[in-house]
Amino acid sequence: MRYDDPKKRNKAEKNKTINRTPAQKPVALFAHLTQYEKENDILAELKAQGIIHPAVIILGLQFSEFIIDGGNARCIAMLNAFKKVISDYKTPPGTSLSRHLTSHISKQVEFLSNCRTLCGSMKTAIRYVKTEISKLSIDLPDEDAKSLLCELIDNFIRDRIYLADKIIITNGLKKIKENDVILTYSYSSIVSDLLLEAHQKEKINFSVVVVDSKPRYEGKLMLKKLVDAGIKCTYILLNGLSFMLHSVTKVIIGASSLLSNGAIMSRVGTAVVNMMAYDFKIPVMVCCETYKFSESVRLDSFVWNEIGDPDELINNNIINPLIQPPFIASRMPKDKPSDEILSDWRDIQQLKLLNLHYDVTPSKYITMVITEMGMIPSTR
Repeated sequence: MRYDDPKKRNKAEKNKTINRTPAQKPVALFAHLTQYEKENDILAELKAQGIIHPAVIILGLQFSEFIIDGGNARCIAMLNAFKKVISDYKTPPGTSLSRHLTSHISKQVEFLSNCRTLCGSMKTAIRYVKTEISKLSIDLPDEDAKSLLCELIDNFIRDRIYLADKIIITNGLKKIKENDVILTYSYSSIVSDLLLEAHQKEKINFSVVVVDSKPRYEGKLMLKKLVDAGIKCTYILLNGLSFMLHSVTKVIIGASSLLSNGAIMSRVGTAVVNMMAYDFKIPVMVCCETYKFSESVRLDSFVWNEIGDPDELINNNIINPLIQPPFIASRMPKDKPSDEILSDWRDIQQLKLLNLHYDVTPSKYITMVITEMGMIPSTR
């Protein structure tokens, strides 16, 4: 959907299930992407309509507030919500489950998409659910059909995510050697599990460099897990990356999606890490489940991306541990007005803020992709 096209935008506005306020100061280069203001009452209207299942409403709020974040976590939560939707679904008179349930699921998906842009892994899971619904026989009783669908969803979660992650960890362990210095960026659940497995069960002696960046500082979660497990770690911000690469032996990162041209889409900043590692002749390995493989081809981060809340870029005095340590932040009054220089940025006519969530790394800078099917080179 290109939101810079007035006709398509008006059509989308008519069909949407939730009212959102468009961004007041969108960046022209990304005008084709959805850009909304952050709102606290986005669910109020839908609660009265009854179109959306309560489990999906709760999930949408958790997505919009980043309570549930990460490709795997969001996908699993969405599929579990779909199981509740299917279990409570009742086929309207004059139609069949296999014909009507797909449109009912589409309404739930549209709501989640309006709360926060869907990631590639979620789109794959949605296609799987809709495909399985379309395969159901019209003669199959509704209760049996719903039980079968819930079982298929459980199988997808087990086989394509949980078991896939275990195999990826097994494959990745072969690439971690004694006295390695491994660099990782931000937070990835599969990379975290791989490093913990190498330390706790394989007893490999290695150290980790955790690279982080604002505004969300997700690398702190990675750092906490590794340090709590007793792994020697170094924590740096993205602007200090070049000073640490001289001692790094390999880079291991996660991915949001592997595109059909071999490019990797991941958290914004990943491309910088991968390209600098390439210049230093350091191998870059990407841990990615095959259900995140995409048929899309993207040469850059402009065609598709997710635009976050621009206010996150100015409210760093609370969450930045280098500017204001947590023990100081915890003692600050919660209702203290912001004294940031850019707190009134919306009133500055010539200023716009852009908070992107993803970037694209060309296949040239990727040494290897570790999947549950094996270790493969990124397509060039």
